[in-house]
Amino acid sequence: IVVVAGAATGLPRDAQAQSPPSEYEIKAAFLYNFVKFVDWPSQALPETSDTVTVCVLSDDPSWGALESIRGKTVKGRRLSIRRIEPLKEKEAQSCHVLFMSSSEEKRLPEVMQHLHGSSVLTVGEMERFIQSGGIINFVIEKNKIRFEINLTGAEQARLKLSSQLLSLAKVVRQ
Repeated sequence: IVVVAGAATGLPRDAQAQSPPSEYEIKAAFLYNFVKFVDWPSQALPETSDTVTVCVLSDDPSWGALESIRGKTVKGRRLSIRRIEPLKEKEAQSCHVLFMSSSEEKRLPEVMQHLHGSSVLTVGEMERFIQSGGIINFVIEKNKIRFEINLTGAEQARLKLSSQLLSLAKVVRQ
């Protein structure tokens, strides 16, 4: 996983030189890279599937940045980006990756309840995200974006995380 901000975004060099990527552009690049290092069970992501669906809750400020990874290819599959509307959290079960920003913290318990037993890689940026059952949580340390991983949550979702991904994270068992 590329941690260097400019390289992680996939932006053209000219765009990188003009302005540094935003926090959400960096997080979108991380999401793209997470897909490379996660294996879903075959019933959740069949070998015949040609897309991986990355979802974001409706009013999330990351929506525009996630558009930058739409259509990119990972493991021979195209990334599809979808917005989940308020009060339709059950739709998140059809996602492979669900990103929730801190602006959606009040919806966290309900969303996690809807996802119980599903193989959705949940990614957030909230203080209690891991404790609530989320799998990957972004944290800011010394002005850098880092992430922590809930191994128990990944196991419950039947997701296999590569050792490369785990080596870059703070690993937590909940």
